[in-house]
Amino acid sequence: MRMDIIFRAAAVIFVGLMVAARGEDDPRVVAVLAADDTRIAAMTAADPVALAPLLSPDLRYSHSNGAVDTKASLLELIGGKATRYISYRPVERGVRFASPEIALEHGRAELVLEKDGKQTEATFLFLAVWRFEDGAWRFLEWQSARPPAPLAPASDRHGPAGR
Repeated sequence: MRMDIIFRAAAVIFVGLMVAARGEDDPRVVAVLAADDTRIAAMTAADPVALAPLLSPDLRYSHSNGAVDTKASLLELIGGKATRYISYRPVERGVRFASPEIALEHGRAELVLEKDGKQTEATFLFLAVWRFEDGAWRFLEWQSARPPAPLAPASDRHGPAGR
């Protein structure tokens, strides 16, 4: 009985800390978002030298088109300039902590990409995983997807027969 009470109290405290850690006044959230801002600046500047220290050696970067990069291949992509991030604007961002060393950043961003001289504007939903390594937050995982197209109004989807 006593262990059950201790376990429940510990669970309540843990959940409370998890909820509290979501606020942007948490220094860890501020640090993760600052690292992400630095990553975005390095990627839009096409600067692999500035980007490299922000990336975990274990990076797995899954693009919305299904291509997957490692740290080495992402740095080559950014430095090669065949694909350029012309602009990257986070529209929504949130950070939660799976553990003291793992941050989950989620949100929506508007990008202008240039590939082989052709510019494309896109909105992406993303999940980024950051790991605290050697005293700094490092970019560990990236997964992005384009949001689904909005559904047409029900009356348009069903045509005259559906009315």
